[in-house]
Amino acid sequence: MSPPREPLRIPRVVRIAAAGLMFTASILCYWQIQRDGERNEGRAGALASENAPVLTGNEPLTTDVAWRVVRWLGHFEGRPHLIAGRQHRSTLGYGVAQRFVREDGVVVLVDRGWIDAGHVAVALPAMEAGAESEVTGQLRPTFGRTDSVATSGHGTQIWPAKAWPSVQTAMASPTSVYVVSGAVDGGQSANSHAVDGFVRVPARDQTSLHYASQWFALALLAGIALIPRAATRVRDFVGA
Repeated sequence: MSPPREPLRIPRVVRIAAAGLMFTASILCYWQIQRDGERNEGRAGALASENAPVLTGNEPLTTDVAWRVVRWLGHFEGRPHLIAGRQHRSTLGYGVAQRFVREDGVVVLVDRGWIDAGHVAVALPAMEAGAESEVTGQLRPTFGRTDSVATSGHGTQIWPAKAWPSVQTAMASPTSVYVVSGAVDGGQSANSHAVDGFVRVPARDQTSLHYASQWFALALLAGIALIPRAATRVRDFVGA
């Protein structure tokens, strides 16, 4: 049996640097775990509401009804606004946001889907206020920037992506949810002027967990450098 090896001698400056790296990596790992919760915040609610019945009444529009599928009578009001940078398959275009007034007078913002940039001049006038109609879709909680500013274009306002709170404020929709339009089964609405539809339960976003695992690995390696005997055991294990 070979005698135990002497612990590796790790210079003090290296150990100080390792301590700093371990601390920083641990903080960043914890932050990414928190970000994972934020990125997938609505997923639990979507799963809980996946098989809930369609809402057809005049329910209060609070976050409690987020992710429920709705079918309401009312009418669209005013010229739609556009959401920049939206893509359908491989084609760039715009998202369409418009006010919808329910039968009880409550105003909710509706994401009516995607239109080709080359068809805006034809599509927008066809989507303006009209007679009583029905809107179907899924309620979503309002996430995004509250300080976004729109630019003018195509005879309306064009907003950056992920700015729904700003769009709601500008279009005077005071609710904490908005509707992503589409058929009850999530497919495209019949006779829609835009390509709409929704996925009842969004896919899980693993981005932050991927980063968290990388920061954890760095913190672990830094911890090994801090403890000479641990470094020796790792060297023995790999046969170095």
